[in-house]
Amino acid sequence: MKKKYLLGLAVIVLIVLTSLPFVRSREKIELNESIRSEASGQFAELPVGWTHYELSGPEKGNLIVLVHGFSTPYFIWDPIQKSLTDAGYRVLRFDLYGRGYSDRPDVVYDLDLFTTQISDLLSFLHINDPFDLIGLSMGGPIVAHYVSKHPDQIKKVVLVDPLTAKTNTFPLGIPLIGEYLNSVVYIPSLPKGISADFVDPSKVPSGWMEKYETQLSFKGFGRAILSTIRNIISFDPKPEFENLALTKKQVLVFWGDKDHTTPLEKGEYVKELLNAEFILVKDAGHLPHIEKPEVVLPAISKFLSK
Repeated sequence: MKKKYLLGLAVIVLIVLTSLPFVRSREKIELNESIRSEASGQFAELPVGWTHYELSGPEKGNLIVLVHGFSTPYFIWDPIQKSLTDAGYRVLRFDLYGRGYSDRPDVVYDLDLFTTQISDLLSFLHINDPFDLIGLSMGGPIVAHYVSKHPDQIKKVVLVDPLTAKTNTFPLGIPLIGEYLNSVVYIPSLPKGISADFVDPSKVPSGWMEKYETQLSFKGFGRAILSTIRNIISFDPKPEFENLALTKKQVLVFWGDKDHTTPLEKGEYVKELLNAEFILVKDAGHLPHIEKPEVVLPAISKFLSK
């Protein structure tokens, strides 16, 4: 009798564990033309997939390209986009593949994918003149990778709390186990983690959570995030910044003094390596441009206008 009971219990546990990825997943919607038609911004059909972007500001303004981080789409740039366009700059921001309203192609999500996305988008928009480049968090190594490959295209570089050290992603890197834990545990936890990027969670902008969660419903999000974990953030990005240093570009670096996502102690080397202007933003977390715009926004304008 006891044997049958244990066997039955084992079967129930197996059924529950097997069904959890389907129960926990929000990926129910195919990102298609109908969905895109309801989104703000514009869309470019690039060789790897559709890219959601916004090109704003005066047509003759100097161009600045904004590259967001690991999972939050281009709306994370709202304060900087408004500040720069108000100052007369032309601003291009976009959703990296796998995020927001951009496609989730079944490819390897590495630095080459995202730098190619930038090149393809610029080509689509017929942009040939040099421009400034700003990267946030994981956007830091993406920007560094792009500049080292296309130094003649870039004027100045701004890094906001860049990813400067590899992240311990165990056990997400283990085949099959990683897929399971990603869908059951990691992806569902992402929205709640947004407030951890702020010293003061009350400063999370209104509507952010809803906009962030929308992307979780599009098929392929989890696969894209897991591939990014395995092919970017689990690797040491220092060589990318070393290559950026070789270009001798002028660089401005911001860092929130209470950033627990990409802690300053892991990225101290960037200041000296890049011979960068450095601004430590007091009482700010991972997103100082949102928590302390009065510090970050004027400093960006001053740096780019020099």
